[in-house]
Amino acid sequence: MRLLILPALLQLMTAGPVAAQAAPSAHQPDAEAIRTAIAAGRLEEASTLLLIRDAQHPGAQDDALMLARGELALARGSATDAERLIEGVAAEGALRCGVKRIRALALMERAHDDSAIDRLGAVAEGCAPDWRVWRALGTLLGEKSERDASRFAFAQALAAGGDPSMLRNDRARALIGMGDLTGAAETLQDGVTSAPQDAASRQLLDLVNGMRGFEPERAASDTDERWAQRLADAADGARRAGRTALARSLIDQALLASPRYDERLLAAAKRP
Repeated sequence: MRLLILPALLQLMTAGPVAAQAAPSAHQPDAEAIRTAIAAGRLEEASTLLLIRDAQHPGAQDDALMLARGELALARGSATDAERLIEGVAAEGALRCGVKRIRALALMERAHDDSAIDRLGAVAEGCAPDWRVWRALGTLLGEKSERDASRFAFAQALAAGGDPSMLRNDRARALIGMGDLTGAAETLQDGVTSAPQDAASRQLLDLVNGMRGFEPERAASDTDERWAQRLADAADGARRAGRTALARSLIDQALLASPRYDERLLAAAKRP
């Protein structure tokens, strides 16, 4: 049964771009600086700021600071720690959206997908645009085969400041999960064309093309070592799709191209 998307999310999809809401004034500048670093993916910086804050204000544990600690824990992959840290923080006032975002993303991490979609949709509707929320919605809706809603969510994540390469690859993975290998390849090819240095998109594109039964094309900038790794990535994709003969051929080519001993290639060559 296909998921019934939240009416609020459908309304957002048909209403055009999501307008940014004015951010609440920071009632705790130190905590706000920490949260800003976390949102930008600068986790080591956020951790350092927390250490400095603790040294300057021993024992200070106000709600804004606990929310920042929770967001850092969630960004590092621990939903349990995140929820524990914000347990006493009320989801109201200036901290309301931050608390609700953590709880929604924690549900996703625990694989409570339907509940997570509901909560994330509510945050997307009622709070300022946040790329983390929209990215999560794009991923979850893709897993539910909600193609249009997933594409919309990833577009909103990009508009809200998410990393283009990361979101492009997430979108491609969602399409792979839905069985649309051609769409995934087109999405990744657009990225590789506009940003040839994007190694992550190139690697995923080679894997997808291997799944489709295609061999990669060597770029003029590929060293022998890089070319061997690209052939191995395509071989991984071919093997996943059951294209055993192609996978073996690609690995044989990779072994010939590789200028050095490579355990990955040797291990792949031994697979049946």
